[in-house]
Amino acid sequence: MMIASVMGIFGLLIWLAFLLVPIALLIVLQVWLCKKSLKLGLILPALSLCLSLLMVFSLASFTSFSGGGSLVLEGGANAGLESGQDRETVQRWESRGGTVTVYDGEGNIIDQYPDPNYDPDRARADAVQTVVTLVVMLLVSNIPTVVFGGIWLHYKGRRDTQDDLKRMRVEDLG
Repeated sequence: MMIASVMGIFGLLIWLAFLLVPIALLIVLQVWLCKKSLKLGLILPALSLCLSLLMVFSLASFTSFSGGGSLVLEGGANAGLESGQDRETVQRWESRGGTVTVYDGEGNIIDQYPDPNYDPDRARADAVQTVVTLVVMLLVSNIPTVVFGGIWLHYKGRRDTQDDLKRMRVEDLG
């Protein structure tokens, strides 16, 4: 039993190393870029911001506010082929805002009728849950942006202070 717990501790330490080493290397890279130039120091915060926005927008675009499904006919026009090689969509249905719309294989509307299972309170709750999820995702995915931006602001402040001291020395000598 003791050997298993010791192995678990070593496994946890190895897993943490694989997780923390890239993070530490990114922070070291940000410090090095900020020391090199303030403009170069904006690369990682900008990339981090773009990636976080990409994650949030992709989550928003792929989150479904409605139900749907399709009926697929195996074999399609070539029924002699093996199963799964050729598929033809016969019908597709979609439920939005309490209305079920049925489409044929070419995308033409066949039928529309009120959804008997539609619950406006559930739809509202799903929308609120989606918005909360998007806000939390935006906040969590921007943690690296805040860290990289904080490092950049620290080095910008140091550089501004050093520039002010140089200017004061020149004025004192002049």
